[in-house]
Amino acid sequence: AAAVAASVGKGDDLPHVQLGTAKLPADCQVPVFVESLYQWAATLTQSGANFPTSLPLKVDKLGNGFVLSMLKRVGKVGSGKFDSAGDIQATVERDASDNILVIRFYEGPATFIGYKKDLPAGPGERLDIALSSLVDVDTIMNTMPNAIAAAAKASKM
Repeated sequence: AAAVAASVGKGDDLPHVQLGTAKLPADCQVPVFVESLYQWAATLTQSGANFPTSLPLKVDKLGNGFVLSMLKRVGKVGSGKFDSAGDIQATVERDASDNILVIRFYEGPATFIGYKKDLPAGPGERLDIALSSLVDVDTIMNTMPNAIAAAAKASKM
């Protein structure tokens, strides 16, 4: 199995909710797996008619995975500016002996734009509110097991 460099993207040290993990098969070609999973995420941003989401999506490729951002408008109407309301990050990381896909959720800079209540102080409560307010997270995560299985199949040596 190919070795994976340390995590690229947001780190484990930032407040996050771990949405899932998957141990990759020993015969998995990690770069092929990562590319296949990224291609799946990229198609989500382009298939609104087939996969409607409540917020626009953007995907950024990482060296060991991707970040899928759910976007909210920031600034004045018509400004054309958007920022992340929440990010799903999927990265392949190495533990003592295996490559592991780790899927995390992070609060985005636009998470609480338009929020009408007092902002929660604690990161755990903020993440819970952010996660529960983004209905697209469940939709995306429900399609991910098939994408992971397809990526694992495509990456067998």
